[in-house]
Amino acid sequence: MQTYVSPPGIAHGPYDITTDDMAAVMRRHHPRTVEHPGFLTTARAVSGRRRRRVHPLPEDGREPTPYTTDDRHRDLRALMERAGRKALRHAGISARDVGGLVVVQNAPLAGADQLLDSDLVRALGLPSTTARVPLTGLAGTGAVHALIVAEDMARLGKPTLVVTAEIHQPSTALTSDTASPATLVRQLMACDGGAAVIVSSQALTAPGLVIDETWQYAHPDTGTSAQAEELGCPVQDHPGLAALPWLRPGQKLPDFALVHPGGPDPLHSLSGTNTVPQQALEPSLASIADDGDLGAASVLQMLARLHQQPPAAGCHGLLLGLAPGHLAAACRVRWTPSAVARQERPRLAHEAAS
Repeated sequence: MQTYVSPPGIAHGPYDITTDDMAAVMRRHHPRTVEHPGFLTTARAVSGRRRRRVHPLPEDGREPTPYTTDDRHRDLRALMERAGRKALRHAGISARDVGGLVVVQNAPLAGADQLLDSDLVRALGLPSTTARVPLTGLAGTGAVHALIVAEDMARLGKPTLVVTAEIHQPSTALTSDTASPATLVRQLMACDGGAAVIVSSQALTAPGLVIDETWQYAHPDTGTSAQAEELGCPVQDHPGLAALPWLRPGQKLPDFALVHPGGPDPLHSLSGTNTVPQQALEPSLASIADDGDLGAASVLQMLARLHQQPPAAGCHGLLLGLAPGHLAAACRVRWTPSAVARQERPRLAHEAAS
């Protein structure tokens, strides 16, 4: 049984901000931090000139504005809802036909932060019997891991909606105590946005991916994983990458690769080791440069870019998410360009009843 992935629905933050403007605000508001060697070294590696954010840059002279758990919950829900509606429309199915919902909510939950799966069932008008799987704490592997879960659900005859979103602490909320070099670098690299797809065992009305095989990895030595994350080990040294059977010598390398290891330097290091061909990584490199780091949503943002310049029919691809030091998830996929006409597609529940 084949499993299909629809074109992604993407929801960006409303503010289109240049990275130069961000850097200028940081220099004015946090002059000591931006002179830290750790900030300067990493900031020079940041590519891309613009970032989409949910909140504007702070105005000079204004005190920092607290960003509460309720604020974050509201913003994440709005991004996920917009992305979910777009995904349903792109897939050509009704919300009433959805049988499963997988929600990726990163970063890991803190305090009273709420899971959003039940909120999205109500907001999107999904059936009350929708099977819900909330996921968190998966870092850059989130979207790929969610596709693996959704594929299992879709094989049971439940078209499944995968939704993820990433939002970062607004720069308007940063104080001298919270503006560490790492936090400010994230401000330069990261975008706010949501992404969603439909995963179905029935052919959809739009071109997209077919999932052929899935794979997951977790490093068994949690101490080694924590150390690797702390030291920022190069992506080519990630144990999950070495364990991935599809990139071993003698295997056919992918024609396209949508890879999220967290930034442009790790992507370049992958191609530098000949693990993944440079040409195959072009959609990933272009997305990180132009769209920024959307965290768990990045791979689906890359997929949306792939739809703008689709590969040839039958091309094989790789979706790969890597979390620093310990987690990896991958899907081996094929591009299917020919949409199935509505009259040829088996009638879904709401169509049969009408």
